[in-house]
Parts: sequence; C-alpha cells; structure tokens
Amino acid sequence: MPATEPLNNKVRYDLKKGSSYLVKEPKAEFCFDLFVSQVKGRCSGCDYLDSFPCESIGCERCELPCTCKGCKRFRAQGLCFTMHSPQEIRLRYALQTTPIFWISNHGPNSINPIDLEGIADIIIKFLKRSNNPVVLLDGIEHLIFENGSAPVLRLLRDIEEWIILEKAILILPANPAAIEKKELALIERNMNELRPKSK
Repeated sequence: MPATEPLNNKVRYDLKKGSSYLVKEPKAEFCFDLFVSQVKGRCSGCDYLDSFPCESIGCERCELPCTCKGCKRFRAQGLCFTMHSPQEIRLRYALQTTPIFWISNHGPNSINPIDLEGIADIIIKFLKRSNNPVVLLDGIEHLIFENGSAPVLRLLRDIEEWIILEKAILILPANPAAIEKKELALIERNMNELRPKSK
C-alpha cells in the first residue's frame, strides 16, 4: 500500500514525472540516493519552506496549523525492489513506510526473480494507487540472468509505458559489466541516462 515517508530534507534531484531513468553503476548507491531524496524530500517547488514533518505524528488527525494541509501538491511515494534484504535497506536509508521487496527465493517480503508477472503486477497496482509515485528497480542484471533478456526487456517496456501513463518516475540501476552490450543498448533506447555524481 502506498505511504508517505516522514519529511527530512529538500529534494536534491529534479526528476521529470512520466520519465524512466537509467543509471550505470556497479552498485546502486547513487540510485538509492536519488530514490531517498525523492521519497523523503519536500514537494519540489514547495512554497512553504517552513513546513515540518507532520506525517510522522498522524497528519490527518493533527489539529496544529500547518501549511502542508492546504497544499494541492502531493509528496512522492516510493516502491523499491532490491537484491538486498529490506531490513538492511530500511536501516541504511531510514525508510519507514516505503514498500520494499527483496528479489529473492527466501525471506519475508521477497519475490521470486522468475516471477516477472508478479513484479509487474505489484508495480502497476502501486502506480495506480499512489500519489506522485517513484519506483526503484534494483537487480535488473539478476532478472536477466534468471529469465533471459527478452522477457525482462518486455517487462521493462511494459513498466515504462505505465510510468508515462501514471506520470510516475522509474529509477533503474544497471551494472554495464554484468549486461551484454546489445541488451544494454536496448534498455538505453527508451530511457534517460543519469550519471552518478563523482565523490
């Protein structure tokens, strides 16, 4: 179920709604930075710079005066698929309410890597229910290894179309060393490329 994270910073990266972003990096560190910035940051272009993190105390029941209640914008809600355990991701990035699915054959909140239909179903349902949705799909290399490139490329194309229709954002990390050049070129074809910032 979509949920909003407690606010803790400004959005540091201005990503366009209805867009899919590819980030080539060995580990999905910059991608998680992008994702967390979206789901834990205030609305982009927020007029109320003095707004405070009321979500964590039950915004709908709170009677304190808050500029956020009169705002017509929606803060981002996130959905994450990852090769790491959800508990590890929650602790590392302080994500409290964001649904996190572990691409794995074991453990809670896991989804089998060969269940591409299940992954698509979770994403599409989330996009339809969420306000200002952002999806991080970490582990594309493993999905290709388990299923072959053709089914995964079809999955990506389907997701990209829903991202456009629902005015959402998709963040896709990919390790170029783990994907064939032809497959990577097909992934790049319909995506915007973002480059990790040098440290």
